[in-house]
Amino acid sequence: MGHGRKVMLLFCMQLITSFPRYHDGEINAALMRELKTGLQLKKETERAREIQAAREAKEKVQSKEMKGLGRCVAVIPEWEFYRMKDKYGHHEIHSKEFMKYYQKTFPHLSPNKL
Repeated sequence: MGHGRKVMLLFCMQLITSFPRYHDGEINAALMRELKTGLQLKKETERAREIQAAREAKEKVQSKEMKGLGRCVAVIPEWEFYRMKDKYGHHEIHSKEFMKYYQKTFPHLSPNKL
């Protein structure tokens, strides 16, 4: 093996094996920063979705019935709807009792009474 080839091989080995080294404190700090900013982003996104749903609910106040569907009685942000459906089941979140509870808890998202 020639001298140039040895140098190239050593250089490649150093590139491959020279990963940055981090201390546990740095890793923990980065993880905590990510968790805090991720949680803050999630809360802001949920607030924005709720504001949008409230806007839609306000537009549907005293709206006419849609043939085959009836009147809009609740506006639920899409992500929240699917989370509740997975947690409680399709039949539960479409029940009359649940809709009464939802209207009582979130009046700003309930344009019309049942």
